[in-house]
Amino acid sequence: MPPSIVRLCNMNDGHVNVKSLEPFSVLTSLKKRKRPPMIEIPNVLQVIESAAEKFRPKSCESRSDVFSSSGFGVGVCSVKGRKLCMEDTHTVVSSSNTDKGFFGVYDGHGGRKAADFVAQNLHSNIFDMLEKSSGNTTTEEVVKAAFMKTDDEFLKQGLESGSCCVTAFIEGKELVVSNLGDCRAVLSRKGKAEALTKDHRASHEDERKRIQDKGGYVELHRGTWRVHGVLAVSRSIGDAHLKDWVLGEPETTILPLTDDLEYLILASDGLWDEVGNQEAVDMVTRCMRNVSSKPKKVYRVKQIKQRINNNIINNKWKETENENENENENENEEPSLKVRRISHVDQVNGMMPLPCGLVDSCKELLNLAVSRGSLDDITVMILDLKAFN
Repeated sequence: MPPSIVRLCNMNDGHVNVKSLEPFSVLTSLKKRKRPPMIEIPNVLQVIESAAEKFRPKSCESRSDVFSSSGFGVGVCSVKGRKLCMEDTHTVVSSSNTDKGFFGVYDGHGGRKAADFVAQNLHSNIFDMLEKSSGNTTTEEVVKAAFMKTDDEFLKQGLESGSCCVTAFIEGKELVVSNLGDCRAVLSRKGKAEALTKDHRASHEDERKRIQDKGGYVELHRGTWRVHGVLAVSRSIGDAHLKDWVLGEPETTILPLTDDLEYLILASDGLWDEVGNQEAVDMVTRCMRNVSSKPKKVYRVKQIKQRINNNIINNKWKETENENENENENENEEPSLKVRRISHVDQVNGMMPLPCGLVDSCKELLNLAVSRGSLDDITVMILDLKAFN
């Protein structure tokens, strides 16, 4: 006890004289003890708003969550989920007056700067290098050089972020498909699904060995094998901090446009993580077959938004990977049902509306992935190959 209180307790034979209390001396001693600083609770521990609008920055508020468009022989649709900003984009260069066409889906990560750069420059580099190429250079070599040139040009910008890519280039009777990362191209041949690309992920033994041979490493982080514990894909454009191990060199498949080729589906991993290859082909075939016999299904933006928001509420910032997933399975077969995020794409201007079910087919696939709980960026593009044959 403070001395003043002890003195008071000894007064009057142990009986405290209330009038003799010295409250100011007690308060003075208490004031000398500083109040501990206020504890600041991190934002991640505060109540999370359930509505997607609450965590969308102002720079993204003007964007539509759902986008669709069509052109000659192509339909595309995409939707944005819980990412702060949309990191997907795409490119369509198509005309009924030429036998050439270029189509690309780009899935950005760490921002959308790389995806935007690729969408603006990759097809131009391919066209320019094809015109300047000699007769001894193969199409595959030209496409590879154009990808790597685009990668080098982006790295010189000194910008962050990276982008996975899947592209289809049509010239005459030839179909050229290339990819980097986990965007995928799936072909429908007489109703049967064929994966024309291989996902480039750090979990694949050949990619892991290549990285380790160059002095890098792959480690398991949050349930997924990642390059240096950071990036799940092993090839991309950009990602300057990992460029020694994450290549910008694509793998390319070239095949002739024959009568048995029906549709080509180009999509980001937001679709393939939830929908299987054959399942996607079956849905497109069914939609295109029924387009003339049934009225078109009406898709409402608000309904898709509500479903996305419901997914966010139900999954409240869960880990985006399933820690029990077997990473050694082939991602080109059936998808593992993961919790993901969802996305949106820039509109391609000057395209003629196509009176067919390509856009409806894109929306069906998109809606299926969202209904299964996907929270990833989803971009789906479908090519009607018979339109180019």
